Amino acid sequence: MRIRLVLKIIGVSNMIVLLTACTLFGGDSEKKKDTNKQKDTKSKAQSTKKQDSVIDQELKKQYQMYNEIIEYKVKQDQKLIKQSEEHFKKLKEESDK
Repeated sequence: MRIRLVLKIIGVSNMIVLLTACTLFGGDSEKKKDTNKQKDTKSKAQSTKKQDSVIDQELKKQYQMYNEIIEYKVKQDQKLIKQSEEHFKKLKEESDK
């Protein structure tokens, strides 16, 4: 008798947890999409109405500089890899002779 009661309570609590998780993570996706679209349109309208602040402009410049530095490092790494491959090929040719 008590075991059935305990099992029923556990089952009900599991269902509550499951429904709560579904609501938090997956429920009403259409409503979320609608609210996201509304937020996007509002943010676009606000951004076009006012100019970017000085801080935003400076952050954009720094972000561009960061991207340029990353690109430069990638290019240098590629050059280094090519040089090391060529050096390895030369060493292999010399060792074959």
